[in-house]
Amino acid sequence: MKENKIRFSIRLKSVIIIITMSIILCSIAVVMSYLRFSDTNEANFKDHANDMAHIATNAINGDDLKVVHDATIKTFRSIPEDKIVLSEDWGSEGYEEYMEHFKWIEELPEYKSVYATLERLQDIDSETFSSIYIAAYDTSRSMEYALYLVDASEEDACPVGLTEHSDEADYSIAYDPEAGEPYVTNMDIYGWLVTANASVYDSSGECVGYVGVDLSMDDIKAVESRFVLILAILLVALTAVLCVIVLLLINRSIIRPIKKLSLVATDYMNETENREKFESVDLHRSDEIGMLSDAMKKMETDIDSYILDITTITAERERMNAELNVAAKMQADMLPKYFCINDRLALYASMTPAREIGGDFYDFFMIDDDRVGIVMADVSGKGMPAAMFMVIARTLLKIRASSEGTPAQMLFDVNNTLCEDNPSNLFVTVWLGILTLTSGELIFANAGHEYPAIRTAGGDYTIDKKENMPPLAAMEDIEYTDETVRLSPGDRVFLYTDGVPEAKRDDGARFGEERMLEMLQRDKDCTPDELLMNMKKEIDAFAGDMEPFDDITMMDIIYKG
Repeated sequence: MKENKIRFSIRLKSVIIIITMSIILCSIAVVMSYLRFSDTNEANFKDHANDMAHIATNAINGDDLKVVHDATIKTFRSIPEDKIVLSEDWGSEGYEEYMEHFKWIEELPEYKSVYATLERLQDIDSETFSSIYIAAYDTSRSMEYALYLVDASEEDACPVGLTEHSDEADYSIAYDPEAGEPYVTNMDIYGWLVTANASVYDSSGECVGYVGVDLSMDDIKAVESRFVLILAILLVALTAVLCVIVLLLINRSIIRPIKKLSLVATDYMNETENREKFESVDLHRSDEIGMLSDAMKKMETDIDSYILDITTITAERERMNAELNVAAKMQADMLPKYFCINDRLALYASMTPAREIGGDFYDFFMIDDDRVGIVMADVSGKGMPAAMFMVIARTLLKIRASSEGTPAQMLFDVNNTLCEDNPSNLFVTVWLGILTLTSGELIFANAGHEYPAIRTAGGDYTIDKKENMPPLAAMEDIEYTDETVRLSPGDRVFLYTDGVPEAKRDDGARFGEERMLEMLQRDKDCTPDELLMNMKKEIDAFAGDMEPFDDITMMDIIYKG
C-alpha cells in the first residue's frame, strides 16, 4: 500500500533517465556519423565533377564550339522576343515551331565534332555521369537567356537552341572561372546530382560557352541510408545491453539501500507500532549512502530527545500563556472603563497593546469636586517588565495627584521615587494635566511625552508644542515645568502615545502627525468615542498587513464648560 503512493520511484526515474540519455547519445552518434560520411562523399563527388568539367574544357575544340556558339546566338537574336519559347513549354504547340529555327545547326561539322567529344567524355565514367552539356548566355535582350549549344546526355538531352531564363548569378558562374563552386541538388525528376561548371575558350581567348557536368549520387545516397540504419541498430543493441547492466548495478548499490531507509523513515513518520529503528538497517558503507544511514540514526536519537524537550517546553509555554492572559485581563481591568465622570466633560480613551501586555496607560480621576486629573503615559520596553513598571508608575501618579501641588511638582516627586529602585533601567513618558471644571483652566506638565493636539471651539486642531522635559525614571531631581491653557466651552484636547504617529506600513512610511491632524480635522465634530474609533480604523488601513510594533493609546476630551 505504501509503495502504491509513490508515483515515480527512483528505479523508474533511473530507467527513464538512462533510456533518455541513451536515445540522445545514439541519435547524436548516428547524426554525426551520417553527416561526416555524407560530407566526405559530397566532397569527393564535387572534386570529381569539377575535374571532369575542366577535362572537358581542355578536350573540346574551342574554335569548333565558337562556330556553334555564334550560329546559335545569331539564330536566337533573329527571333522576336515575344516569339521566344522557353524549355518549360517543352511539347507545346509553339515549341516545335520555335526549335525548327535551330535544326540546321545540328548538321554543322563543328557541332558534330563537339558532340562526339562530349560522348567520349561521358563514356569515361558512364556509371556516375548523368549528363554533360555546353550552354551559352545572351544578354542582348531585356532579360538574360541561357541557350543550350550541345548536350550529350543519354536521357532527355536538350536540343541546340533550347532556351531558359537566366540571372546574374548564372551568368557569372558561366563566364568567370573563379565564380561558383560545384553544388549538390536533390530533385524529384533527376534525384541526387552534383553539378560543376567550367568555361570554354577559343584560340583567341574568347569565352564561347561553358561545360556543365552532372554526376548522379543516387547510389551513394542509398549506401549512406544503409550505413545509418546498420549503425543505428548496432548502437541501439549495444546501448540496451549497457543499460541493463547499469540498471542492475544501480538497483543493487543505490536503490535497494535507499528503499530500506525510506521504509524505516516512513514507519517513523507514521508512528507505526513495533516499527523498525534505523539501527536495524545494516549498512556498513563508506560512501554517501553510508553517511546518510549514520545521519538518520543520529537524527532518530536527536528527534526522540527533541520531542521530549518540546513536550516540556510546550507545557511550560501553555502555562505562561495562561498567566499572560490573566495578566492582560488584569491590566485591562486597571484602566478606567466608565467615562462619564462629570457633566462638564465628555471624555473617551482606548488602549490597544502591540503584544499580549502593553506598556501604555491612561487615567483620569476626580481630585476634588472641581478638579480632574488626566494622565497619558508610555513605558519604555514591551511585555511583562513594562507592564509591571506601568502598574507602579500609574499607582504612584494617582497617589501623588490626590495631594496638593501642581503637575510639575507631582512629576518631580514621582520621578525621584521611581529612580530609587529601577534595576531594569526602564523609564516612562508622562503627560499629566489638572483641569478645573468651573474655570476651564488646564495646567499640565510634560515628561518626554507626545505633544497634545488642542482645538478651540469652531477652530482647527493644532499641536501644542510647549517645553518637553526628560521622562520619569531617567535621572533624579529633574525640575519639570507647568504650562497653562484656558479652555472654553467646546474646546477639545486629543492625547496619544507615539504608537499613533509612528505606526508604520511595509514600505517604511510612518502615519505621522500631519496625517493624524488631517484625520482629527475630518472628524472634529464627532463624539470622542467615534473620533478614537475612526482614528484606529485609519491607522489600521494605513498599516495594512504590517504587524503593529508599539501600543496605540488615545484619549479625546471635550470641555463643555
